[in-house]
Amino acid sequence: MTFLYRILGIILNAAAIFLAFVLVFSIPLLISSPLNLLSAFMLSCIVMYAWFSFKFHKLVLQQQKPVKKSLRDWIRVNGIVSLIYASVIIAGMTIFLQQPQTLVDQLKQMGIDMPLKNIMSMLVVLLVFGIVLFVHVLWTFALLKKNTTYFTE
Repeated sequence: MTFLYRILGIILNAAAIFLAFVLVFSIPLLISSPLNLLSAFMLSCIVMYAWFSFKFHKLVLQQQKPVKKSLRDWIRVNGIVSLIYASVIIAGMTIFLQQPQTLVDQLKQMGIDMPLKNIMSMLVVLLVFGIVLFVHVLWTFALLKKNTTYFTE
């Protein structure tokens, strides 16, 4: 089972690296409005969750070393925000996959003309990312509870 957890972690870390680059290179855009700042906050929580869960996997699950309780707190806080983000992504992508024409029409109103095939591919990728993130966070929370003896002051 830890093999599957590690595979999900690799997928999540690859996405987190991409998100980190996007966040860094879009700082001027992000500070332009409060809604963009909220999105940046949630995406940065995903990046931090991926980093701290990787650290937890490496130190606690693989090497069985004790770590500070603050690692657990960082994972919990960023994991909760990541769960909220994953829930929104899963719900949104499910709705758009059922009626993709609404998204196509909205994009056309913004002056973006994308083929339906490309939009569907993007929606499926985002849905898979949301599911991977959701499952990984819940699994990590269960592993945190199971390995409480490794967290020290």
